[in-house]
Amino acid sequence: MLKDELIQKSPIRVFEKSIHGGLGKGNLGVITARKGVGKTACLAHVAIDKMLRGQYVLHISFSDNPYHIRSWYRQVFDEVAKQYKLEHALNVFDELVHHRLIMQFKQNNFGFDQIQDHINQVEAGTNFKPEIIIVDGCDFEQMDKDTLMSWKKLAEDQGAAIWFAAVLHRDNLQLDAYGVPAPVNLFSDLFSVIIMLNPMHDYIEMKLLKDHDQKDSEPLHLKLDPKTLLISNHRI
Repeated sequence: MLKDELIQKSPIRVFEKSIHGGLGKGNLGVITARKGVGKTACLAHVAIDKMLRGQYVLHISFSDNPYHIRSWYRQVFDEVAKQYKLEHALNVFDELVHHRLIMQFKQNNFGFDQIQDHINQVEAGTNFKPEIIIVDGCDFEQMDKDTLMSWKKLAEDQGAAIWFAAVLHRDNLQLDAYGVPAPVNLFSDLFSVIIMLNPMHDYIEMKLLKDHDQKDSEPLHLKLDPKTLLISNHRI
């Protein structure tokens, strides 16, 4: 399969259609799940689709391991290439990495202003302007509303969509009246899209909890394959 065909047939098209065209510039979205369920792989799949379409992706990681993000991207791309029998996969991947920038921070050592300064410096020096920003490993237990509002302003100023990965409470899954789990529910008003990954017997459900200003969110009819952690458009 050629790259253009892969883009057209990607389950990300279903994902974007389900949330009314995608997250959208200037908006914040979050994928929340317990640790190890597939948040990073899910967002890497979304990011790779953007890169295949020639868009730029900034991945900000607060993980202690600076190498696992790169390995996730490679693993997800290899699975996509194998599943769709992508022609010239190695050459395609070599092109993609020029559309991705990974920034690594220690969460306790860097405040939002310092992170924004790093982004501004990179943009000024390289003209790298991302259409999507992924924030991975952010501790929502320590998050405050003012900081998240600063991320929102960054999305608006950059004209970018920002996706967060948020870890759920492990011992006590607390849901509010709208079914949104803690600690994400403390910031529901700032997120345009909220998705929870829910492990089932033989798949991982992608459950849409908030879809922009829609009062009743329709089911995504998407899931993660528990082996590859790729988004699948097979109906559940």
